[in-house]
Amino acid sequence: MQNHNSVIRLAIHWSSFGPFHLARLNAASCELESKGVKVIGLEMTSRKELFAWNPDNNSTLFERQVVLSGQTFERVAPLTMWRATMTALDQIVPDVVAINGYSYYDAWSALTWCKLHRRAVIITCDSRLEDAPRRAWKELPKRLIIGLCDAGLCGGKSSRAYLQHLGMKSDKIFEGLDVVDNDFFWQGAEKARRNPEAYRYLPGLESPEPFFLASNRFVNGKNLNGLLHAYAEYRSRISTSGNGCAPWRLVLLGDGVERPNLERLVQAENIRGVSFVGFRQIDDLPIYYGLSSAFIHPSFQDTWGLVVNEAMAAGTPVLVSSRTGCMPDLVAEGKNGFSFDPNDLEAMTSLMVRMSTGQVDLKAMRQASRDIISQWGPRRFAQGIYQALQVAIR
Repeated sequence: MQNHNSVIRLAIHWSSFGPFHLARLNAASCELESKGVKVIGLEMTSRKELFAWNPDNNSTLFERQVVLSGQTFERVAPLTMWRATMTALDQIVPDVVAINGYSYYDAWSALTWCKLHRRAVIITCDSRLEDAPRRAWKELPKRLIIGLCDAGLCGGKSSRAYLQHLGMKSDKIFEGLDVVDNDFFWQGAEKARRNPEAYRYLPGLESPEPFFLASNRFVNGKNLNGLLHAYAEYRSRISTSGNGCAPWRLVLLGDGVERPNLERLVQAENIRGVSFVGFRQIDDLPIYYGLSSAFIHPSFQDTWGLVVNEAMAAGTPVLVSSRTGCMPDLVAEGKNGFSFDPNDLEAMTSLMVRMSTGQVDLKAMRQASRDIISQWGPRRFAQGIYQALQVAIR
């Protein structure tokens, strides 16, 4: 391995940087600099169609390299991606490359460069065996790619198991990939809780009434249709229970192709108390988390579910689908929330009733969310990538 004045050059690759990527890379740079590691963030394009984050061009603690500046990831031709990746790595000359995933041309290009130049490879991946039907002929290429990698950084228990399924030894796998800037969400949430009236101008926050919050892309796999049906039953049950409790509202953060269908469902079924507030930039998110009474994530399939991290960092109790990758790591049943089968609308309804009628200690749950997520902040990413690096360079 080539070494530059005893400093190991670690390039960490993603297709495009969102706010959570920047938090992880800043933490890694801060943590690893004293260990003789220089972190270079290798960002393939300036944006992705999947996410509408505003560009963040603020200075970073790491060296940031944008390979195809101004371009959108999904619109770059494969050959252009291949050539640009190879050229960028020729210029950076890293000793180790952390490659995000194994399914796209940029990842294949980076892996090829590493093999040609005899550089160590860390695969970063949060895929799980449960994410999709697995066929041997489809798994074989993944096994071959994983076999070319020297270490892995994954999300948690489920993604660790999948990397092992693909042939990577357990002692080469480390956790901590999927984290957010916990302090950012906590501080913003606390600020909103201290002065909620200052944020009544935001859609969905006009009323001081308590509410469930969900935050998703509006696509079929997120099970928002099921959530709305469960919520309609919840309102009906609360209204007829005679316990004197008023139903909580439901605020839906996000946007996507399913929004018109969801809005038609609300209108057709006359589901009261639902607010569609659209996609919000990251500065607004802690406000919604902080003023919500509980967060609900009903997804049919989610490799991890960073929105659960965000809610817990803000000190919010959570209801999380058992199909969500983070559930085994972040949800402590009865302590910071509950899990449920997303196909079981009755279970979802019952948990909403339980959360909103004084049957649980919401204050204790808020603290438990904070306690659990404190172990899943950007520093955990930094520690995980350093552990993987140590194994990879051996």
